[in-house]
Amino acid sequence: MSGEPGESVAWLTDPYRRFGERLGTVLLSVPGRRIDHGRLVAALDAWPRDIPLTMEFPDPSWHVDETFAALAAAGAALCATEQPDDEDPPTIRRTGSHLYLRLRRHDYSAAELVAWADRIEPFLAAGDDAYVFFRHDETGRGPEFALALEAAVSRRP
Repeated sequence: MSGEPGESVAWLTDPYRRFGERLGTVLLSVPGRRIDHGRLVAALDAWPRDIPLTMEFPDPSWHVDETFAALAAAGAALCATEQPDDEDPPTIRRTGSHLYLRLRRHDYSAAELVAWADRIEPFLAAGDDAYVFFRHDETGRGPEFALALEAAVSRRP
């Protein structure tokens, strides 16, 4: 979200087209910035509609109806991120054609993963894709959590 979107978006997005149908989505994280609706709209207007976009806004100032509406109008997904110290899981808001979750806690119990499966099931049932990423760390438990989440989702009718 720095620079002029018209200039930087083409430079950024042209290589992604080489992925073709294999490209799931591109994650743009906007860390350390407070809301700037004008810059958001400019970036979304410049983003090519044939390249799926997910945006992550760690600063809570972005989590307002104005942001959600702009993302929805552009077909961009809002990344829901759970941080290690969060007391409650983040709200999942459907603004695009897919879900994108970053589950960043150090540990997840089987019950917590079942709860996540319960939360994303309605979106999967509606035909949405869900991209779920677990924290990468030196213990390497992310793949274990991913397999447990997949199993919890697969057990659903």
